Amino acid sequence: MKRVLLLLFIISWGFAYSDTIPVTIYGTHKDYAGQIIKIYKTSDYITRTKKIIAIDTVDKQGNFKLQYITDKTLLISMPLGIYNAVLFTAPSKNYNVILPPFQPKTKADIITPFFKPVEIYLGIKNADSTDLNFQIADFNEQYYNFIDSNYYYIFKHPRVIFIDSVIASFEQQFIFDTVKFFKNYRNYKYAWLKFASYMRDDRYVIREFFNNKPILYQNPAYMDLFNQLFTNYLTIYSSKPEGERLYSDVAYAKSPKYIYETFANNMVLLNDTLQQFVLLKGLYDEFYQKNYNVSSLLITLDSVKMLTTIPEHKIIAENIRKKVLKTRSGFPAPKFELRDANGIFRNSNDYLANYVYLNFMSVESFSCQQDLELLKILYEKHKTDFKIISICIDDDFKKAVDYFKQKGYEWTLLSYKEQKNIINNYNVKAYPTYYLINPDGKFAMSPAVSPGENFEWYFFKMLQAKKRKKLRE
Repeated sequence: MKRVLLLLFIISWGFAYSDTIPVTIYGTHKDYAGQIIKIYKTSDYITRTKKIIAIDTVDKQGNFKLQYITDKTLLISMPLGIYNAVLFTAPSKNYNVILPPFQPKTKADIITPFFKPVEIYLGIKNADSTDLNFQIADFNEQYYNFIDSNYYYIFKHPRVIFIDSVIASFEQQFIFDTVKFFKNYRNYKYAWLKFASYMRDDRYVIREFFNNKPILYQNPAYMDLFNQLFTNYLTIYSSKPEGERLYSDVAYAKSPKYIYETFANNMVLLNDTLQQFVLLKGLYDEFYQKNYNVSSLLITLDSVKMLTTIPEHKIIAENIRKKVLKTRSGFPAPKFELRDANGIFRNSNDYLANYVYLNFMSVESFSCQQDLELLKILYEKHKTDFKIISICIDDDFKKAVDYFKQKGYEWTLLSYKEQKNIINNYNVKAYPTYYLINPDGKFAMSPAVSPGENFEWYFFKMLQAKKRKKLRE
């Protein structure tokens, strides 16, 4: 008996200990000497929020080492100049990775809204052919080659026997595979293939692959299919006879309990955890569809977050709230504290009690240069009506300051360099981008129209509408 207890203790201690052993990613590449390398994970695959889980500064010899604790297999990413390097990592494993030669983003890459980094798999020096990354890369190549080569027989005239036989032949190659993550990955890739070809009844797919099955929050194949099946689900389901009560459940009752009861009218959506997950996806989509009042969506979302006992769902609910309210009109604008042309820190609170026409720009961008001339006209005409603030994203701030002096631009110029995350905080995707912030520090227009799109007219129209509203009250 004592031996059995000792064995159980050793096993349980081993599992607990393994949870504290970090994943380690290390390597050497002189191109990256002195650079900061960050590792991100996808916090959730509904909002696709990225979270930094490790960071390191590469030493003078090009050596780096990043570590993080996880009990799950994760697909991580490392932004490396023009590349976005990805890697599947398993708990407690060490990866000696090979970085690509460093190629920085050009100025054109930074200011264009169309730039997308080149996605690559990180090379691994200390891996063998059974490594998860090699397995998934090999599978993906065969899988997508099959789709590309058989488009007609998959999407136009699908044949069940043909597709099922191909899936069986794929599986023969992995008959000895015991990695659960990879098995699930393949299964949901096959599920998507079936759904896209002959199994086009979404209810059948939900019953077969989602109802009463574990939710695989960090498996990209599972989440790709889930997001496709349940896109705009609240709107779609409320249009069906069994879901006709759903609109009032959300818009008026704002009750997750009532929503789950309506979901249960769909006999393939009976699992409590899946219902909650589907509701989170549905609420997220509806913030962008505008079928529901924002306050009703927020109250329902907050109720899900408060009532759920599932940690992943609390995280998703919080990510949704942060993302959808990030730059929404009527909500607080992110704070900032940045240096001006004289090296003095300027705080966003300094501009309270004024309307602020805020723009993100680069003096090296031709579009920005054109708008700066129009901003000069606005500044000279409306100094008492609103403040203009330009946040410069150029690394050479002195060059931007000299440009402003040369052109006679007298409004506030700030450098983003002390708070580079301000770009993400304001969800800036292109330059120039504009926002109007009201005297209470909340977004009045988000995004705002540019000077060339007649901002002046929209601004005074907004003021007149506010005056009329006050008179009615």
